[in-house]
Order: sequence, then C-alpha cells, then structure tokens
Amino acid sequence: MFLSGVEDGSSVFIDANVFVYHFSRQSIYNSSCSAFLERIERGAIKGITSTFVVQEATHRMMMLEAAQVLAGIQRRDLVKYLKSHPELVKELPAHRSIPDKVSSFNLKIVSPDITTLARSQEIKKEYGLLSNDALLVYIMKDTGLTNLASNDSDFERLDFIRLYRPTPNS
Repeated sequence: MFLSGVEDGSSVFIDANVFVYHFSRQSIYNSSCSAFLERIERGAIKGITSTFVVQEATHRMMMLEAAQVLAGIQRRDLVKYLKSHPELVKELPAHRSIPDKVSSFNLKIVSPDITTLARSQEIKKEYGLLSNDALLVYIMKDTGLTNLASNDSDFERLDFIRLYRPTPNS
C-alpha cells in the first residue's frame, strides 16, 4: 500500500525515512512524502511519531548535509570524520532546524519511557528487528496504532502492521 492510499481520518505512525525524504528535495520519494505530510498538516490524517524518530531523521539529514559539503569523504567514513573534526559539525546548519519543522506538522509526538524501551526488546527477539524499529513497533502497540508510514521493508514481516510506503516521483 502507498502513502497516497491512507484514508482520511486514519491515524498513522510516521517513521524517520518519511521525514528524510520530505526534507531531501532530491529524493525520488520527496513528492509522495511531502503530499502525505501536507495531508497531516491539514488534519485529514492524524500523524503520530516519536522523539527518537525525529532525532533519527535529524541525524540522517546531518549525514546527508555532511556528504554534500565533504564530497571527498566516503559516506561510510563520515561519522568517524565528523567526530574527529567537530569544527565541521558546527558549520552544518541545515539539519538543526529539523525538530522545529517536524513539530510544526500538526503531529502528536510521543516520548517513550524506559519501561517501553525495556519491553521493546521482546519485539527484537520475536521478529528480528533492530533496536529503533523494535521501539517504534512497541510504541505503536502502546498507542493502539496499526498503520505505519515507512519505506522500511523489515516491517513487512509483522502481520499486525499495515505498511504504507512512499511512491517514486513520476
């Protein structure tokens, strides 16, 4: 199913990649994700996400920004390079606005507590998900959500989640 197929009035949890595609104007999924987030802004869809998802999107946008500025550095080496050159991190301004921009989307943003984090470990054990994905699933369970906006195919393994994916620009 695609993001455009989310019915008005639905509640949907939003994964980090939807925000990254929206903010990455060059992404082939930009139009699809932007249109989806505009529906949330208008109130046609109720969007829910988490502080850790916003942080993940912010970090990924920082890496994309760094990759553009540091074209000579391999992407796999960016984190190590930035850690050893903190003055460059100070000079990457665009990603810092992501939390404020996400908070303006008319979303409900939830913050998991340590109990939720601890319980999410069972999701990893049961479905083989990585830590952030397991936490996302547990937050969805806690909030009674079954709809997920994401381009992460790992969620296809979970039969209790209805996955809505972005479509490439035409």
